Amino acid sequence: MKRTLPQTASILVLALASALAVAGDAANGFLPVEGGDFRSSVRFEEDTRVVRVASFALMARPVSNRDFAGFLARQPQWRRDRIPAVFASPGYLGHWATADAPGAAVDADAPVVHVNWYAADAYCREQQARLPRFVEWEYAAAADATRRDARSDPRWRMRQVNDGTPHAMDAAADAPANAYGIQGLHGAYWEWSEDYASLLGDGDRRGQQDGDSLRYCGATALAFNDPGDYGVVKRFVLLSALQPGATLGNLGFRCARSTP
Repeated sequence: MKRTLPQTASILVLALASALAVAGDAANGFLPVEGGDFRSSVRFEEDTRVVRVASFALMARPVSNRDFAGFLARQPQWRRDRIPAVFASPGYLGHWATADAPGAAVDADAPVVHVNWYAADAYCREQQARLPRFVEWEYAAAADATRRDARSDPRWRMRQVNDGTPHAMDAAADAPANAYGIQGLHGAYWEWSEDYASLLGDGDRRGQQDGDSLRYCGATALAFNDPGDYGVVKRFVLLSALQPGATLGNLGFRCARSTP
């Protein structure tokens, strides 16, 4: 079908806007992740094996102490001494030297930890972004340095046993980025997801009300298509056991953006 000049111009403008948005994301530390059909290790719905993941952009690195201190300077209501009681939690930024700065004893460039879901969500919203959905994290984390899906490699999978510890394969500062250019997805720190609270169905949220969630971690294996995907299993189990005000010394976050 022959297009008119105004129609062609509109298409070019939309294409340019999309390209500029992606370029802007990259400049801000966000890298594009092209979507596609994905065989998730998690059974998000009954009998689901393959899910469709839309293209998105993800921060190349987790949010750092330095980044979060800048956020607090702009949004001081999220300081530990000013945070509203409804969003407060006992351990929130408790390792920082002061309410607004990590101090010399904390690496300013290391991922920020002891941050609850509320604060992580607020940080991403300020960046015109959001926390990544769990399947988006899983999709990006399936890549190694050269392959976008390395899960068929048993050696690569076995290296995920130490995921979330100082011995994790991406914990070292010089660990290579994955095929998308993203770093630390299998590092020493776990990360919040936007939908962490819905990772277990309503009928299998044992322990959520009585604070005994972690006692039932083994039961979550019923929700997996591939229980041998260690990095995914460990994070799923951890996140599904948390409350939004929880803070941990190895739990941080990074932000995502939907692709225009």
